[in-house]
Amino acid sequence: MTTRTDLRGVDLKKESEPAAGMAVRVRQLVVRIKSRKGVRHLTRAAARFGERLGSQFAAAITYFSFLSLVPILMVAFSAAGFVLSSRPDLLAKLQAEVTKQIPGDLSSTISGALDQAVGARFTVGIIGLVLALYSGIGWMGNVRQAVQAQWRPDFDDNQEIAAEGFAKTLFRNLWMLAGLGLALVVSLALSSIGGSLTHTVARLVGLDGQAWFTPVITVAAWVLAIAADVLIFLWVYSVLPPKHMKAPRKALIRGSIIAAAGFEVLKFALTTILPGALSGGATGKVFGPIIGLLAFFNLVATLVLFVAAWISTSEGGPHRAFDDKDEPEVLEPAVVVHEVISKPKLIGFVGVGAILGIGWSRRRR
Repeated sequence: MTTRTDLRGVDLKKESEPAAGMAVRVRQLVVRIKSRKGVRHLTRAAARFGERLGSQFAAAITYFSFLSLVPILMVAFSAAGFVLSSRPDLLAKLQAEVTKQIPGDLSSTISGALDQAVGARFTVGIIGLVLALYSGIGWMGNVRQAVQAQWRPDFDDNQEIAAEGFAKTLFRNLWMLAGLGLALVVSLALSSIGGSLTHTVARLVGLDGQAWFTPVITVAAWVLAIAADVLIFLWVYSVLPPKHMKAPRKALIRGSIIAAAGFEVLKFALTTILPGALSGGATGKVFGPIIGLLAFFNLVATLVLFVAAWISTSEGGPHRAFDDKDEPEVLEPAVVVHEVISKPKLIGFVGVGAILGIGWSRRRR
């Protein structure tokens, strides 16, 4: 028997044994990780998100969200026009700053455009409100379809929006849009009041201005913002899914907390990290805000839909309670058992065969 060795004279079989043992341990670790309840839940959510076209729905929401910015900006410009019309000193200061920053004929052109914008504030505001209402209703309808696609037990069945009539769908999208706006207002109000209250308490106890207290205020404001966001996502995951498919309260609360924390992380990236990354040149300054908004909208839409898939695939979710049948089937190799024949049986079989053979030969004669 020969032994395979390498150039150093080391037995290759003995050298490969530790590597094989390490590979076995790694596989066992992977199997243990996959068998955990939370990992299986995350795997189910990821599978549903991919099967239900989650990325495509997120891209559609991104498009409609960016498109809805145009009427919102029109309303904002109209509001600014009302403010400037009541404060001529602010309008004069703004025109002076434009003249200082942009010398030449272009400054006079922009200054005249400002006067025209202030004069057309009523028209711009009305058109902006109508377009904002129209685009907002369409945006809400698309968000409802995307969330319900992740929520339903079957992708093609129980399509609540398709079963509704045009008028009912329009009305439901309108009141859901109003409800979301109210939830946003309440969330922002709680966040603002909480932040100002934190500073007020710090001044009252004499801790305002302390270096060590600044991180405490920052963390407190962040926690208050997450708490306010949780209210928004609780509303989203309670109202937008099909009304006869409610999620367990525990999964609903956990999913809303996850979505709120992720939303705050994305807001931090949008306001802190992205501006620094895109401020290197003229191209970044021009297209940076657009790219940043598109990325932000897409990531938020992906987060909302993935958490919807996570909630809907939880134990006791809107479809059914999970059991072992829901887990991927593990195919095991078939084992064939051969029965060992004892000597008496073997002698009996041989004897019977011999008798049959003799009888057959005599019959042929």
